[in-house]
Amino acid sequence: MRILAVPNWSFCDPELCRNAVSEACNNVTLHYAQGDIDHARTVTGFSGESVDVFEAMDRLCERLLPLINLGKGGVHPFAGALDVCPFVQLDGDLNELIELVRGWAREFSSRYSIPVHLYERAAQEGAEFRLPVLRGQLGPTSKPFDFGIGSNPKWGYSVIGVRDFLLAVNLNFAESEMKLIRHLARSVRDLRESGDQAFVGVRALAFHLEQQKISQLSLNLTRPDETSVDEICAWVSDQTDCTFSTELIGVIRDVDLPRATLLEPLPAQIVPTL
Repeated sequence: MRILAVPNWSFCDPELCRNAVSEACNNVTLHYAQGDIDHARTVTGFSGESVDVFEAMDRLCERLLPLINLGKGGVHPFAGALDVCPFVQLDGDLNELIELVRGWAREFSSRYSIPVHLYERAAQEGAEFRLPVLRGQLGPTSKPFDFGIGSNPKWGYSVIGVRDFLLAVNLNFAESEMKLIRHLARSVRDLRESGDQAFVGVRALAFHLEQQKISQLSLNLTRPDETSVDEICAWVSDQTDCTFSTELIGVIRDVDLPRATLLEPLPAQIVPTL
């Protein structure tokens, strides 16, 4: 079974991350490994046979967790050192992947004494499955953990699961446009909640990135088969005369490229579909 992992780590040290990833991911295809100093966050993405992907995850945890100090948080919401770790099915049986991920999450929690919430398709029937809720973005969460208890004083807790493909896209504006960015993020959320099909499944957050001196509209397109990066960018352009640049975080499927011509992904970021 071929799968994709996109673990998000709550730290940014490009050199240390580069060394750890090069050693841990030698048996998988590395798609992405980039950190952001203002977010205090590093996103990695790699794919391969499930056994190789889980082994790479084990090696990354061994190398990266000791480097992470949650006291040095950035602007991005986070739950813990390994903040969120989604696995995505590339082929094979979805139910098999769900059981594999649950098993790996259980072992991870036991090994590092880090509590785990399962999310999206890996969540237990009837349990909360939404990442923003489990990470406490929509108010304090008192949901019981699937594995472990309490929050690790050093590494917090992790949200691990199985999800469909999504697109993580940043629109970067001049630093002086933060008021506009907050308005745009709120408008995207309002349009989504109102049922506007152009924004179905689109999440939006506004960030001021002090060290990079930009204002950022951070978008997650959780249903990329039904939405378009280009259409959303066109809507943004209709709202303002301010210029902005686009940035793809993580990976994109080849089938999404025709609706995302304003992005400039590196070849390694493009995941072929079967």
